[in-house]
Amino acid sequence: MALIELQDVRKTYRLGSTDVPALRGVSLAIGRGEFTALWGPSGSGKSSLLNLIGLVDRPSAGRVRIDGRDTGGLGDAARARLRNRAIGFVFQGFNLIAVLSALENVMLPLIIRGESHSRAHLLASQRLAEVGLADFARHRPDQLSGGQRQRVAIARALVTDPLLVVADEPTANLDARTGQQVIELMQALNRSHGVTFLFSTHDPRLATYMQRVIRLADGALHDAPDGIPLPQGVAA
Repeated sequence: MALIELQDVRKTYRLGSTDVPALRGVSLAIGRGEFTALWGPSGSGKSSLLNLIGLVDRPSAGRVRIDGRDTGGLGDAARARLRNRAIGFVFQGFNLIAVLSALENVMLPLIIRGESHSRAHLLASQRLAEVGLADFARHRPDQLSGGQRQRVAIARALVTDPLLVVADEPTANLDARTGQQVIELMQALNRSHGVTFLFSTHDPRLATYMQRVIRLADGALHDAPDGIPLPQGVAA
C-alpha cells in the first residue's frame, strides 16, 4: 500500500470574481521510504500540492489518502491529529519561534501532542544530537546560522517519528554548500529511519539526490526534462 495516494486532485482558488486553477487533475502514488521531489517553476502547483498532502489545505475535487486513510471526510480536529501524528514539516523560512531555544523549538510538537515535559526534553535532545546540534540546544534561532536553523527544523520535523516529512523549498534560503549539506543530512535520515521525504524545489541540481522526481507544470504532471526521470507509473 502506498503511503500517499492522490486521485484526480484539483485545487482552484477564488480571487475576486476569478477562479484560478492551481492543480488540474493530479493522480500519483508515493511509497513508504521514498525520497522524492516535486520539481517545477514558480506557479507550477508544487506548494499547493504539498499543502494538500500535508493536510494544511483541502482539495476542490479528488481524493487524498494518507497511510490508507481517505482524508476527505475528516473534520479539522481529526486532520490536525493525523497531521501531528504522521507528518513533519520543513519550511523554506525555517519557521522557528524566535523566543524559544533550539531545544524548545524541537520539543514543541511533542508538547502539543501532550507528551510530558521530561519525555519531550529527552526526545528533542536525541533529535538535536542526530542532526549534529547537541552543543547548540540552548541557542535561540538568531544565534544560529541558516544551516543550523534548518537542522533544528529537521529535528523538529522528525521528533514525533512521522511517516512523512514534507519539505517546501528547504534549501532556497541557503548557500549552495550549506544546501547540499542539508539535503545530504535528510538523505542520511531517510536511509537510517525509513521516513518518506517529499520536497518541493525549482532547483534541478537537487534531482541528483532524489530517488524520484515528479515534474509539475501549470498544475499538472508533465514529462521530465533531460536528466530528470518521469516517476514510474505516471503518465504525462
